[in-house]
Amino acid sequence: MPLESTTIYLLAIALIIIASAATCLLLPRNTPWLANLFSLPRDALHTLLGMSAKLACSAHHISGFHQQRIKEDLHKYSPLFRFVSIKHRGNTTLASLGSLISAKAQYSPFLGSSLICSAQNTYNAAVYAPTKVPTSKNKHRSLLTLPRCSHQPLEKILQEQIRRDTMASLDTRALIVIQGHEILAEAYGSDITASTKLLGWSMSKTLLALLFGRMETLGFADAAANNLFPEWCNSDRNQISLQNLLQMCDGLQFDETYLPGADAARMLFGNLPASRYALQRKLTFQPGTHFSYSSGSTNLIARWMHRKLGGTEKTLTFWQQEFLKPLGLTNMLLELDNDGVFVGSSYGFATAEEWARLGALLLHKGRIPRAGGTPDFIDQEWIFRATQPNTSNNDPRYGYQLWLNGTKRPACNLPLMYPELPEDSYFMLGNREQKLMVAPTKDAVVLRLGWSASPYPAEERFGEILHNLPN
Repeated sequence: MPLESTTIYLLAIALIIIASAATCLLLPRNTPWLANLFSLPRDALHTLLGMSAKLACSAHHISGFHQQRIKEDLHKYSPLFRFVSIKHRGNTTLASLGSLISAKAQYSPFLGSSLICSAQNTYNAAVYAPTKVPTSKNKHRSLLTLPRCSHQPLEKILQEQIRRDTMASLDTRALIVIQGHEILAEAYGSDITASTKLLGWSMSKTLLALLFGRMETLGFADAAANNLFPEWCNSDRNQISLQNLLQMCDGLQFDETYLPGADAARMLFGNLPASRYALQRKLTFQPGTHFSYSSGSTNLIARWMHRKLGGTEKTLTFWQQEFLKPLGLTNMLLELDNDGVFVGSSYGFATAEEWARLGALLLHKGRIPRAGGTPDFIDQEWIFRATQPNTSNNDPRYGYQLWLNGTKRPACNLPLMYPELPEDSYFMLGNREQKLMVAPTKDAVVLRLGWSASPYPAEERFGEILHNLPN
C-alpha cells in the first residue's frame, strides 16, 4: 500500500534537526535536555537516511538507474530528501546529512541490498555465492516462452497511455497485456527497457505467497498450521495460523502509515531485521476476526518459511530450484533482511515481463502450460483458496496477499474496489502505484509499473485496455 510521507510533519522535523545541530555546537555535551532534544527527530532521521541508503543502493545496483533518477524518485516522497547526499562506492551506498549522521547499505548480486546496521547476529551476505541458475532449455510453450502476438491497436493504446501519464507526472515505466497464453502488447517509459529490473514494492507480497503456495503443493507447508514461532510460546499469538497471516487477519498490532516512528518505517529502515521486528508485535484482535493491512504479517510468513526450510542457504536453494528455475524467471530477485530472511513485504525486483508472468500463473490457476500437460506447479485448490474473501468481520476483500475487487459474501455490503473493472478481478498492488490485474472473465492480465506520487487512474487505463482486447 502507499508509502507516503507527511511533508508538513517532516519539514517541522527538519527544522528541529537543524536547530538541534546548531545548538549542539554551542552547548556542552553534558547539557541535560540535549539528549531529549535529539530524541524528537531520531525516527525521522533514521527513516530519511535508511530509506535513502537502501532504495538508492538497490536502484543503482539492481535497476541500473542513474543518479539523477534515483534522486528524483526519492524527492517524490518528500522534499527533505534533497538534503541527503548519496554516494556509491563499490558495493556500498552511503547516505548522509553533511558530516553529522549517515546510513549505509551494501549490495550482493545474489541477495540484493540491505542496510548495514547495529543489530547482532546478522546474516553475512559474503558467505553465500551460488552458481547462477541456468536458463531452461525446454522448447515447449511455458511461462518462460510466452509467445508475443503483437496486437497493433493495443500497442498504440499502451504507448499513448504512457505519453499521457508522462504529461501528468505519473511516470509509468512499463505496461504489459497478456491474454490467454500470449503477450499481446507492451510499452516502456523513458530509459526503461524490457530488461530493466523494477521494484514491485508490495506486489512482492503476492510473490512470497506464491512461493508459499509452491511449498504447500509439495507438502512442506499447511496454511492451517499455528504455533508458528518459539518466541510466541505461552502466548495468545500461538493461536495465529499461517492462513491468518496470509489473509492479514492475524490480529497483531502494526502501524502501516509509514510516518517516522511507525512500525512499517521502523521495520524496513530501522536497525532490527524486518522479520525479527514483526515478530515482536502484540496481539490486539482475536485471530481471523479483523483485517488490517500489515507488511509485518508478510515478513512473519517469510520468517516461518525460512525456519521450515532450514535457514538461509536452504531457503535460497528452494527459491531457485523449485520456484525460479521451473518458471524460467532468470531476472527475479527477492532481497533479504539482516537475519537472511526474505523481505517479502516489499523488496521484490523483476523485469516487467517476469512480473506479468506471475499474473499468468494465477490466471491459469497455478499450471505452467506446456505441451503434453504437467502437474500443477501450484495446486489449483490453493489458487482457489488464495482468491477467496478472508474471514474478517470488517473487510473481506483480501485473499492470500491479493486484493479482491469484490466479494460475494452475503453479509458484506462493501463496494467494489474498482467499480468499472470486472467484479471477479483481483490485484497485486504496490507502493508508487504498482498494479497488476488478473481478470479471469477476460482471460487477461494487465500490468502497470511506475513511480507515481499521486493515484494512478487504473479504472480508466485498464478499462480502456480491456475494452480493446481482441474477441
